[in-house]
Amino acid sequence: MRAFLKSSEGCFQLKLCTTTIGRHPGADIILQSAGVADHHAALQFAPSNNSFVLQDFNSLHGTFVNSCQVQNTAVTVSPGNILRFGAGGASFQLVVDGAAQVRRGAAAQGRV
Repeated sequence: MRAFLKSSEGCFQLKLCTTTIGRHPGADIILQSAGVADHHAALQFAPSNNSFVLQDFNSLHGTFVNSCQVQNTAVTVSPGNILRFGAGGASFQLVVDGAAQVRRGAAAQGRV
C-alpha cells in the first residue's frame, strides 16, 4: 500500500512507518507556509488496526482535519480527509492506493 498527501503544492509520498511534517530541513515533508512549525506534525501508519494516525506536536497554529483543529493530540485519519498544517497553508488530501482496505477514521466520522 502506498499513501500520499496531494495538494496544489505537489504530491508527497508518505513513508511506510512515520512521516514528519514541518519547516525543519530534516522533516520528511518540508512546508514553508505561514504558521508551520519546525517540527509541526507526523503521520504514522498503524498496521495493528490498518489506519493512519496524525499527531500534532503542540504547534502554535495547529493542524486541521476537515476544518476541525487538532492541537497537541493524535487522531485517526482516513483516505479522503483534508489536512492543513498551520494558519493559511495549503490543504492536502490523504490518498491511499488500496484505500478500501484502510479503516475509516474518527475524523471522517465527525469525531475529531
